[in-house]
Amino acid sequence: MAKVLETSVKQAESLKRQLIGAAELEARNSQLKSLEVAVNDVFEMAIKEIGEADSQAYEKAMEHLIREGLEVIGHRTKVYCSAKDKKAVSAAVKKLSTGPVKLTLEDAHIETIGGVVLSTADDSIKFDNTFEARLARSKAELRKEVAGILTGEA
Repeated sequence: MAKVLETSVKQAESLKRQLIGAAELEARNSQLKSLEVAVNDVFEMAIKEIGEADSQAYEKAMEHLIREGLEVIGHRTKVYCSAKDKKAVSAAVKKLSTGPVKLTLEDAHIETIGGVVLSTADDSIKFDNTFEARLARSKAELRKEVAGILTGEA
């Protein structure tokens, strides 16, 4: 009888641990889903804000993106952009094409919400500096920051 009681107590403790573990896992999964929603919301707000930028600020942003690409690709670079960004990127290309820097704005358009893709003359090296690519590169860091804020560890 004592053996049966001892076995039942052990089974109950095991079941209790399993239930607690399952509840903790479910809470963690719920927290991760909330985190992902928060990060995606921040990205959507950033994209909306970019779309509302005035033309002078937008042109300055394109200059910055091209300058970053020049650091990766070098001074002889092809620049690709979306059709809607053509005017701002064209102005930035003209402004930055001085001295050893030779930028060529390509006629082929890329599908993007904004930004540029830079490439070497032979297309052997490409640097994607579109807004989508930049957001994707920063998503892990942003997720970490949002998690810190949500858990009070920031």
